[in-house]
Amino acid sequence: MMRSITVVIALALLAACTVAAPPADPWAGMRTEAGTVVWQDEYEFVPPPAPWKLMSLNEDDYSIAFFRGCGDEPPGNFPCESTFAYAEEPFGYSRELKERQREFFRLRRFLWASRVDFDPPSSKKISALGGEALLAETVGHERVLKHKVLAQVVFARRGERVVAFYFTQWRPDDGTFDRSHLEDFRRFVETFRFRKPSFYERLLGYR
Repeated sequence: MMRSITVVIALALLAACTVAAPPADPWAGMRTEAGTVVWQDEYEFVPPPAPWKLMSLNEDDYSIAFFRGCGDEPPGNFPCESTFAYAEEPFGYSRELKERQREFFRLRRFLWASRVDFDPPSSKKISALGGEALLAETVGHERVLKHKVLAQVVFARRGERVVAFYFTQWRPDDGTFDRSHLEDFRRFVETFRFRKPSFYERLLGYR
């Protein structure tokens, strides 16, 4: 009897230790003393806090992407999610930022699988990646499922090429966007740095 009680106590202590254990650091081994992380030895940035999660990507559209849902949303009140990403090859061809923005939305490859119709985007000049950049924002509408999406895209330059940062937030058509999520996106863009020249920069000898 005493042995059984001892085993139960031991198991209870083990369970308590398991519950109290700190969550694993997804950026273990990548953190710098400055508080940034280094990704694939090429990009450096401040990662967004929880509940943002690093996405596992099975395509070449994005170099890195993050996702967060709405855990406190009532059942049935979907879609409710936000994502943001960095892309080396945004849709389009032009090296001029304003024209690249027009191509990006006009060619209808962005969110094309979701059957989204975009409102005319607004845009403004900003600074990103140490130089001139363009921030475009619009709202898209999925008419059949009655969903909407807030989209913000930052077009910037890496050498002579145009790169981009994407933010999307999905809500029901009668829902409200949570723009506080854009603060984490803004911080990601502002702290994003390149650790080494890109393949194209090395190929062309760009300085």
